[in-house]
Amino acid sequence: MLFLLFQLGEDRYAIEAAKVAAVLPLVVPKAIPGAPAAVAGAFDYHGTLVPLIDLSQLALGRSAQPRRSTRIIMVEYLVDGDTKPLGLIAENASETLVRDPAEFVPSGVRSDGAPYLGPIVSDSRGIVQWVQTDHLLPDGVRDLLFKQPVVS
Repeated sequence: MLFLLFQLGEDRYAIEAAKVAAVLPLVVPKAIPGAPAAVAGAFDYHGTLVPLIDLSQLALGRSAQPRRSTRIIMVEYLVDGDTKPLGLIAENASETLVRDPAEFVPSGVRSDGAPYLGPIVSDSRGIVQWVQTDHLLPDGVRDLLFKQPVVS
């Protein structure tokens, strides 16, 4: 299986390439005042307004560094059985990894605050952790971004 690699701090993470719709250059998003810190804003992607999550802010509590290798990873995020476009700001999103999913093993550490962190695999450069994109957003953030209020 093909994975897209990226970094959070010094650690490497992977997203299934099949979940990635596009890898885009970093853009300056439209800010959303009052949104949680991990919500970097929204941007226009071919006429569709797409929410943008800063993975470094979500996981580490600090914004991603605006480097040449910092990219927006467009994923199809599962919401109530339907997929919605979601942009993820990720540092060093510039290489791929081919591994059999069966090679990934549980990390041995459960993180209730980060249910998106999946199993791990090692290579010559160290450990890579699989990010489960369908579990990326806390319920409150998911509802804020994708649940439309009922207007009567």
